Formats: sequence, C-alpha cells, structure tokens
Amino acid sequence: MVEADIEPIVIKVLGEPVPQGSTKAFITKSGKPIITHSNKNLKQWRQRIATEGQKGRPTRWDMDQAILLGIDFLMPRPKSLPKKVKEDVKRPDLDKLVRAVLDGLTGIYFNDDSQVVQIFAGKRYVEKYEAPGANITIIPTPIRDREAD
Repeated sequence: MVEADIEPIVIKVLGEPVPQGSTKAFITKSGKPIITHSNKNLKQWRQRIATEGQKGRPTRWDMDQAILLGIDFLMPRPKSLPKKVKEDVKRPDLDKLVRAVLDGLTGIYFNDDSQVVQIFAGKRYVEKYEAPGANITIIPTPIRDREAD
C-alpha cells in the first residue's frame, strides 16, 4: 500500500462507554476455570465496538500493519453538573476505556493490540446535541523496514 493511498477509518459507537476494568479468575469445585470482569456491561460494549468496526472495515485490509488510533469518548453529563464544565475528570479512567476499545477491535483491524503504535485519546461530557459513545479513528501505517532507509 502506498502511503498517499492511506485513508483513515472513522467508527462511531453509540452507548455509554464502559471501562475494561479488572479481570478475576477462579476455579470452580468441578475444576472449571472461570474468568469474570468487574463491569457487567463490558461484554456488550466491546461487542458494539466490534460490530461497528466490522461495518467500516475495507474488504482488503492488512491485519499485520501498524496502527495509529484516535479515540474521543463522549461521556454522559450528570444533570447536576454546571454547563460550563466540559472535561470529565471523574471515573472511569481513560486508560481503562481505551483498553476496552483495543480489545473490541482486536481480530478486526489488527491481530494483537501491540500493533497499535500510537494512541490519541480523550474523554469529555456530551453537549446537548450529542449522544454518549466513542468516535474511533483508525489510521493504517505501513511498517517501514529499517534496512531499506
């Protein structure tokens, strides 16, 4: 792929963003391992990310390329919050929100989230005209061979 041909992919995911949270593993009395997440809505949020991601994915896509990722999280605004407050400095943590997006896109845009070489992310409260969700921008970046430079 020639660098000039690279087009960013923009994905809009509606719904309240859910953080990845912590996982807990335990073994049942029968010996079966069980893995749980601290947020019961996480699976549904990641599925929504995956579904919207698949809709926007080009038919020809290199799963081994490096990725630049931009994520704008639009968080629900508490009714009691003054309108002048724009930035969401409360929980959930930005890094945990990003981890949920990475897991939702793994297997669709990249084989492993280690292929994401740069992330630009932020979170803010929604404006009157907006709905909560995440706007995700994926920019494929050809991997440069150091010896070819």
